[in-house]
Amino acid sequence: MAAAALKQMNVWEQKYHDITELFLLSDELLATVPASADPEAQLLLLESLIETIGESADVLTDEYIALCEGDIKRKSSTKSRVEGALRKVYVAMGDVTLRARDAKNAAHAVIKKIKRQLEHIVAHFMDFMVLSLDRIMQKNDVDDLKQRHANIALMLHQLGQGA
Repeated sequence: MAAAALKQMNVWEQKYHDITELFLLSDELLATVPASADPEAQLLLLESLIETIGESADVLTDEYIALCEGDIKRKSSTKSRVEGALRKVYVAMGDVTLRARDAKNAAHAVIKKIKRQLEHIVAHFMDFMVLSLDRIMQKNDVDDLKQRHANIALMLHQLGQGA
């Protein structure tokens, strides 16, 4: 029994590190500023996204720990807090992408990494609860998520079937 508990703890710890990876990706975004043609404009472009990622990562790590600990008192607010934190990052990424659409920008590659990392985080939280993906991301992001994560596609299909 102790070995199973230790194995589960290691799994939860790895998933926690997947969430904290957002902080490193935020730093990677910030590293694009001095290397850009116009560092001041790059900082203005990314400032809000970097701040949003940090705030959302704080919320997500806090909520993930509470879920792993089985904190019943927070259970009712966890879903809305997680969805809200994820939604804020998706909206901020969409804003940066829209504003820098025509420009070749190093931030685009980092935003792709962040998007992939968010997909893993969504999958981790879906192990604990059903998230309303349509409240978090746009349809094309949901479709991408389903393609890359078969377990999420299966869960969504089962929910659609009423299972």
